[in-house]
Amino acid sequence: MTKEDFHNLDTPSSINGPEISTNSPLSIFYKRKTNQKVLYTMIQNGKFNVFEADDYQKMHRDRDFELMYILKGQLTNYLEDQVFTFKTGEGCLLNPQMRHTEKLQDDCSVVFINLSESLLNQLLNGIDTSEAVFSFLQHNLKDENSWQRNYLQFHMQTINSDKAFRIILDSLQQEITTVKIGSNYLQQGLILRLLSELQDKDHFQVTTNLLDHSKKDYLLNRIVQLIDDNVGNITRKTLEEELHYNAEYLNRILKEKTNKTLTSYSQEVRVHKAQELLTTTELTVQMIAEKLGFSSETYFYHYFKKHVQLSPNVYRQRFRIK
Repeated sequence: MTKEDFHNLDTPSSINGPEISTNSPLSIFYKRKTNQKVLYTMIQNGKFNVFEADDYQKMHRDRDFELMYILKGQLTNYLEDQVFTFKTGEGCLLNPQMRHTEKLQDDCSVVFINLSESLLNQLLNGIDTSEAVFSFLQHNLKDENSWQRNYLQFHMQTINSDKAFRIILDSLQQEITTVKIGSNYLQQGLILRLLSELQDKDHFQVTTNLLDHSKKDYLLNRIVQLIDDNVGNITRKTLEEELHYNAEYLNRILKEKTNKTLTSYSQEVRVHKAQELLTTTELTVQMIAEKLGFSSETYFYHYFKKHVQLSPNVYRQRFRIK
């Protein structure tokens, strides 16, 4: 595939804009922003092609399911009428109905994996799981749901959460570029491993977004995501500014759906993260307090003891993961 072939992927569709078709069951695209240009690496059907071009920013749909993952830096992602900032270790999985585009910031590196419906139907045949990623794909592969606009968002739980994901990605890339016997079977196994890694709750947090469901469901997902992304350290004013709704209205939605207020949910997330850091890292209590946005170690000490009934040091000694 050449640079010209890439531009030919963009075919006119309906009023929804152009549709991108790779004409391959499996394709990997890397994009890296360098100055005013983007370095493209395209891998499919045993071929590896690299070229430099303008950043493709047309609002479009893909004929395939598309997995986007930020390897370095950040970008602005436009999903229908929503705008998100994705950073290292974050990404999304889109069904073919989603209109989208992205704008890379300088030195941003991102990978896109395009998976055809026929390939996914083959891979998921016989797999019975309620976990987020496989459940999302199985739902959207059904003919009666093909009109819905759905996507997943995910971000890594800790700094090293994506280590296994990147190892699998590298192996998948190598298998796509090879023409050795059995490579197709290895590719399929690695795709399943990659998708399974994304739904590992110890490594990634996954949020399901259903655009054609109610506004309340959408807002609930955004509220939870923002609180989780900020490890519970987010003000009502910030939530209002991010979501463009009154904080009391947002509080009612969260209370209605989870039986928790903005304050209680934020506290729960903050305490849970503190417990994780105390038991899985060697960070000092002071460093953990700073990482979680507490004004002082003393404040963190009293906050933690109030919610857990144990001091941070005692909790660490009792529950440390060895």
